[in-house]
Amino acid sequence: MKKILLILLMAGFAVQAQPDKKIDKCIKVFYKKGMAEGIEKLNKLMDKEMIKNSSMPSLRAYEVLVAMEFERYSLFANMDISITDENGEEDTSMTALFDELTAISETRFLNTCRRATIESTSYTADMYYRNFVIDEDPDTNISEKGLEYYTEAEEFFLKEDYELAELNYRKALNEDPGYYKALLYLGDSFWAREDYDSALVYYTQAKKMHPELLEPRKYIVDALVEQELYFRAKKECLEAFTIFPGADMKLKYQQILYVENKYMDDHRFFRLFYPNDITKEDQDDLSYLDVWADYRAAKVKISKYCSDDGIIEDNGITEDRYLEVYSIRNMLQANKGNLPEYLHFAAKMDEEGYLEPYVMIGLFHVDFYPQFKDYMSSEENREKSMEWVEKYTIETYRD
Repeated sequence: MKKILLILLMAGFAVQAQPDKKIDKCIKVFYKKGMAEGIEKLNKLMDKEMIKNSSMPSLRAYEVLVAMEFERYSLFANMDISITDENGEEDTSMTALFDELTAISETRFLNTCRRATIESTSYTADMYYRNFVIDEDPDTNISEKGLEYYTEAEEFFLKEDYELAELNYRKALNEDPGYYKALLYLGDSFWAREDYDSALVYYTQAKKMHPELLEPRKYIVDALVEQELYFRAKKECLEAFTIFPGADMKLKYQQILYVENKYMDDHRFFRLFYPNDITKEDQDDLSYLDVWADYRAAKVKISKYCSDDGIIEDNGITEDRYLEVYSIRNMLQANKGNLPEYLHFAAKMDEEGYLEPYVMIGLFHVDFYPQFKDYMSSEENREKSMEWVEKYTIETYRD
């Protein structure tokens, strides 16, 4: 469950049925000639694919690119070094330079994740971006003793001594009853011993402790699937979509539906540009993309009524509350009868009153997370969103 090492050669495992030797060559360059060279080669390969074939690169290409950038970032982030001058004192200028390089590497990695989540269904990109940017650390006030027990538990876990790991997670919780990670990973100590029922108990407690976090919900789904409790697992997935509907959670839902010979089609389409952002005046001009010019123009129309987070106040122009929903609706209604086929489903959702949940879940992107979070703060909206998934996205495989 946790501490799963991202093995680069296995990136994009779910699409390995269609291997790509060109991507494999990029991986070899990454390890043999250098990280920067491998990443550059893969980026050029992906750009060539889009220009030459007028198609998006494969999911595996994005998964490998994210994995490469993560490994390059980790090279800096995991270094424990002390830079000193000739007198043995800390060289503050060199330390500052190293910190700057680490920050640049992290920014580059997160930008890659952001790109992958608009251009593809990269599940690792969604997972990493959420972990780094969206999720808040709930364990900021842990005692020294609690942290000491937790650290020992982690060491035992890595040694696969799960009984002693369990013991020390419990000791950490005794010191700090609100220690979220100790509780979550106590569940992992049972998962590692294939005691999924006990693991489920602690994952559920972690979910109740911090219902705004996705991780325990993902673990709950996995534990339920291991016990073949698919109905409950589907229900957990639906609820999880109202927390963060990333591709990683959708993949879990797909795996559950497959047992029933079904799949989820969220009618997502990919973009080479980012969602409207009221704080950025220099976003890409979309006039060359026909109907999307009206999408971008919507930002200007509503700007004086819209907060930096994309929340629209009461006004005389629209009843929409969210910039992304308003922008897509503006595009759809300005181009009725002239929409490309991939937007027909969106038009149908507009007509049937489900455009909001479609945008928030089907077309979700991290850039409008504040709008998504505000929308899902309403119980009525959460219920409608889960209803939308069940009513409009589940299909049956045909022979």
